[in-house]
Amino acid sequence: MNFKQWFDTLLGDINITHRLILILFILLLLRIVLFIFKKFLDRAERRGLDSSARPLIYSLFSYGVYVVGLLLVLHILGVNTAGLVAMVGAASLAIGLALKDTLSNIASGLLLLFLRPFNASDYIECDAIKGKIVGIGLFNTTFETLDGLFLSAPNSALWGSPIVNFSRNPYRRLEFQVGIGYNDSSERALQLIQELFEKEPLFLKTPEPHFFVSELGDSAVQLTCRVWTKTGNYFDLKKKYLSEIKKCLDENGLEIPFPQRVLHIVHDPEK
Repeated sequence: MNFKQWFDTLLGDINITHRLILILFILLLLRIVLFIFKKFLDRAERRGLDSSARPLIYSLFSYGVYVVGLLLVLHILGVNTAGLVAMVGAASLAIGLALKDTLSNIASGLLLLFLRPFNASDYIECDAIKGKIVGIGLFNTTFETLDGLFLSAPNSALWGSPIVNFSRNPYRRLEFQVGIGYNDSSERALQLIQELFEKEPLFLKTPEPHFFVSELGDSAVQLTCRVWTKTGNYFDLKKKYLSEIKKCLDENGLEIPFPQRVLHIVHDPEK
């Protein structure tokens, strides 16, 4: 005798009161199963599971548990679940067409989960979507923007567009561009900036920094300074050295000029 036959035999021997008690027991059992699974995810997260994947994993498992519980409750109440499953199967094509966008979000969420183009707390940019990853859900991915706002985007929008992950690589290149006047020495300006940067221990020696004249503009000689640092130090160093470069040039009498235009006025003596 298999489980279904044993379960049907058991139901045939109990009255409606006992059936209701059995339903309550099943509902309690489902809550216990979900509670145990939450604890399992907590333990898995401590052992290295990416926290952004947790919402999607829990959603898939919980929906599966709810479906099984619903079928058991309907079976206890005497509903022909075999016919119900067959009817849902026959209608699956129409349901799939009607919910194609929703199913696309689910499929995209699974692909994002397994291919992992980003992890929790990574800062990414995808078209107009920018923010720090909070979690991947069954239908959407949630973010926190730099100004502390909640942002939710459909999974399909992320999967269908290029993703720029600003946090994935351990090192990033910092680039500073500054203009000096044509009357100033570009060699001296580059030397001063290079000496300034060499005092900063958070700038890496490898890859090698580069300091060079990058453009002869309309009103300024453009200098470019490229250095590498750890990704976690990127924004703090960028803010700091934008100010430090200007301070260094000011102290040494080097001008950062405003945009200028030279006008030649021609005087016509006949007018």
